[in-house]
Amino acid sequence: MQNPSDDFRIVFLILLGLFILVTIRNWYNLYKKRSFRKKNRRLTDELKASKIEVEKFKTQVSKVELLENKLVISQNDIIQLKANLEGYKQKFYDTLSQKEIEIEQQKEVINHQKQAYERYVNFKNVEANNTRLGAHFIKNVINQIYMDLEHAENNHKSFLGIYYSFKKTENKIPSLKALKQIFKLLDYNVSALNKEHIDLEEEWLHINMFMELIQYLRPHAHIELKNMLNNELRKNLKIKPTLFFPFVENALKHGSLNNKESFISITLKETEQKQLSYCLVNSAEHKSDNQMEVQHSGQFGLNALQQLLDAYYPNSKLVHKTLPNNQYLSELTLSLN
Repeated sequence: MQNPSDDFRIVFLILLGLFILVTIRNWYNLYKKRSFRKKNRRLTDELKASKIEVEKFKTQVSKVELLENKLVISQNDIIQLKANLEGYKQKFYDTLSQKEIEIEQQKEVINHQKQAYERYVNFKNVEANNTRLGAHFIKNVINQIYMDLEHAENNHKSFLGIYYSFKKTENKIPSLKALKQIFKLLDYNVSALNKEHIDLEEEWLHINMFMELIQYLRPHAHIELKNMLNNELRKNLKIKPTLFFPFVENALKHGSLNNKESFISITLKETEQKQLSYCLVNSAEHKSDNQMEVQHSGQFGLNALQQLLDAYYPNSKLVHKTLPNNQYLSELTLSLN
């Protein structure tokens, strides 16, 4: 006869096996549920991303359709403008024919006006030559700015997202300030063509900018500016725009500004004869008399300035000459009246 304890052991083992199977099945189901949840979240995220892309695509399609509509409108406008242009051309030709008849009738008057106009254009050409800012100078400044910014970028280090540099630049003004100043000088030169006169104080301000840019290009050169005029003259005196620029450009082009002894000195003052004196002295390379004569003949800026003075300041005096110790002087004297 079988022992009851054996039966109990068998039943216990069976129940234990069933418990283990149920436990394993529950663990497996739990694992599968977690796996399905992750997959479901991933699919949900992908679905949301797809919906966003679809919305973006719809937005782009709408923009394209809007651009197509604008293009059609623009094409219609162009056709209308062409038609208007043809009409204006016809009117212009009709008017031109009428004007030709009037010119024939008033030939003597027109010739007189033409001569006056040509004289005015010559004066304006002289002004344009005087107000120009040398392209070579602009190129050198922008090239130096580019080199400095590239050098600064290569030499800056980073620590915890903070950039720093222990190296000091030899230029006395920052590169971005130099860039702003070249833009201001270009704007001043362009606007000068539309102005008859300008405050002396504003001209002096832009001369300072010009000199700072030269200091930026030639950090070893010593720059000195002296405005010895009284406050009344500074505020009330008016001159032709960019009148003083050719002196500075000539000193930059023909002077020697690369060594530590090089310099540019500008003095603005009132003379004893109640005249305005603008004097620039700069260091220059040692050259023979023949070389200096060739250099003088090539000074386009000062020649243009002389033409401007002849046109607008007939009583002025312009002197430029070589001084001892390899120095060069350019001086302009104007009547304050």
